[in-house]
Amino acid sequence: MNELYKNEINEILEILGENLDISESQYKAAVKSYEAVGDWLSKEGSILYPYSPRIIPQGSFMLGTITRPINDEDDIDIDLVCKLNGKPSHWTQKHLKDAVGDRLKEHSVYKEMLESLDGGRRCWTLEYSDEANYHLDILPSISDKNFTVLLNESFNNYQNLDADKLAIRITDKEDLFYSIMTDTEWWRKCNPFGYAKWFFQRAIYSSTKMFALSESVDPVRPFQKEKMPLQRVVQLLKRHRDIMFSSDEYDSENKPISIIITTLASKAFDKSENIVDAYVNIVSKMRSYIETRLNAKTGEYERWVSNPINNEENFADKWSEVAQKEEYFYAWLDKLEEDLATIQYGQNKGLFSLNESLSAQYGNRVVNKAFAEYGEKNKILRENGLRKMAVGTGMLGSIGKSIPNHNFEGNK
Repeated sequence: MNELYKNEINEILEILGENLDISESQYKAAVKSYEAVGDWLSKEGSILYPYSPRIIPQGSFMLGTITRPINDEDDIDIDLVCKLNGKPSHWTQKHLKDAVGDRLKEHSVYKEMLESLDGGRRCWTLEYSDEANYHLDILPSISDKNFTVLLNESFNNYQNLDADKLAIRITDKEDLFYSIMTDTEWWRKCNPFGYAKWFFQRAIYSSTKMFALSESVDPVRPFQKEKMPLQRVVQLLKRHRDIMFSSDEYDSENKPISIIITTLASKAFDKSENIVDAYVNIVSKMRSYIETRLNAKTGEYERWVSNPINNEENFADKWSEVAQKEEYFYAWLDKLEEDLATIQYGQNKGLFSLNESLSAQYGNRVVNKAFAEYGEKNKILRENGLRKMAVGTGMLGSIGKSIPNHNFEGNK
């Protein structure tokens, strides 16, 4: 892939990534919604009030890798943690889960928005209007009283991971101790914020991007249009998966899960400073981070994608239970490598061929929109004399000999 072609692909993939992202208005609407929920849960008079409940984003919304659904009618999933600093000594997981749910039901609007009055396995889900096209998954949890200080200190310390201090205890209906155990040490441990810090440490490729760490834990941080290469690649990978498994040929319930995609991509990332190099490198190395380990309980070997902050947790644990999950993952990797090769070695086939190839991988509408924006951007640069060709190499860019604006009417 020559530099001219790589630069062209990089621009197109960046614009494509922007179009896969949620819009600034969607982002602001979601933040406004979960801030309002947080205000209601923490309002004086609430049973939760003494424990300073706080709503904090987690998952792809926090990582900056959220990807809009293929169909505009489908909801965007916003994952949130409802974090309490302690609880009454007699509360079990069930007490905590019910307390958050009961408080939501005390609000006439939120009660009608609840997906289920019984709640899900771990979360309470608030479904917003068809126009909003998103829902909030709220996970009740308990943390150390000094958690907020620890969180801010941890994300301001770039070098030290120390992820275990960021762990929280969550509610899970399938836990054997769900309605029995009051000691939170026996509750299920979860660490979305430790994972987030690890992800940003992997994503940051220069000191100028270190702001991403401290800003990533701000529940109301401003919308970020610009993303780091790893964030963009994860978005592209997730959309590629969504397109492939939207086919009737597959059971979408068993498609590759986002946490495995994000983890493997992050481990494979080599600090490349552009999307193309990052994408090529990640796809070529993802397989190598899937281990095979002996399961001491079953005595059988199984595939293993380790949680980077808890080596004993296997994100691919369901593969041994549902063979199709592993089969689909490797089928997706095969297709991903094949599709990437068509981009890498397509430099002599022209933009039309590239458009066709990307449309098959990421969807016609979003790719056509990206190409239209790319064309308009280059038209403006050319008209302003800013689109230039390097003397000797013919590379397009901002340095070199200006390309004259086209005048199809001739000189007058």
